[in-house]
Amino acid sequence: MTEPALRVGLAGLGRMGMPMASRLAAAGLLGGVYNRTRASADAFGAATRVRSFATPAELADASNVIVTMLADETASHSLFVGADGFLEGLRPATVVIEMATVSLEHLTRIASLVERIGCSLIDAPVSGSVSMARDGSLSILVGGDAAVLERVRPALAIMGSRIFHLGGLGAGSAMKLAVNTVVYALNQGISEGLVLAERAGIERLVAYDVFANSAVAAPFVHYRREQFERPGDLEPALALHLAAKDLRLILRLAASVNLELPQAEADLESLDEAVSAGLAEADVSAVAELLRHSGGDETTT
Repeated sequence: MTEPALRVGLAGLGRMGMPMASRLAAAGLLGGVYNRTRASADAFGAATRVRSFATPAELADASNVIVTMLADETASHSLFVGADGFLEGLRPATVVIEMATVSLEHLTRIASLVERIGCSLIDAPVSGSVSMARDGSLSILVGGDAAVLERVRPALAIMGSRIFHLGGLGAGSAMKLAVNTVVYALNQGISEGLVLAERAGIERLVAYDVFANSAVAAPFVHYRREQFERPGDLEPALALHLAAKDLRLILRLAASVNLELPQAEADLESLDEAVSAGLAEADVSAVAELLRHSGGDETTT
């Protein structure tokens, strides 16, 4: 029996969701979008000739695949429940793909809701930057039924160049939290190393160029380069308070498997200090700015 053509509905036109939606639209797979800020959805719809829906229920009714890409699980949960939520419009056999960084408990709650009406849920968070979302080179980390993944693989392949099926529901999110454990350690390490070089009299751009051409030159070092080199000049790529949210999810997962993560605990302490200093909406690289002003000293650049 031939599978029906994919009609993807995407909810969440943020920094990552927008370029992902653009790629789906260009491939002819995107049937509609929903965003809490309606003006963003309308503007996207006008630019791509894709329908902009006023409610999650309307988007669900017009789709057989739903992609959610929101900042946190509170926002994600609100899409499903209540008046005009997804649950009022989902059709049986629809596949819901949760692509945000969320907890395993959240996935279990959402799965129980959608499975009651004959739908399936897979988790598929991504690893990569906004520029990688634009060019479709994200890594997509999938947890869930293998047969369900195969049904939606063509849509995922538009958004990412590598798709990893890691196990049952929640495995993708667990892997994303493991990846982010390393990412936030790198963020802290770069911040500390960069400010150390500056305090020792080395100009910031020169120091970062050494990082980018040394043993520490992970992809993260390259794609976050401008944020570290030009603090405050660019739109945040990842708000610092969202990074702190991720680290809390990481430590919750670690506790559930009886594992201590002292590095992650120290990274969260640093981010919480930055939030308290008024940097919640700044890019996560603003940890370096916090260090620059520590000890009553300011580093000139």
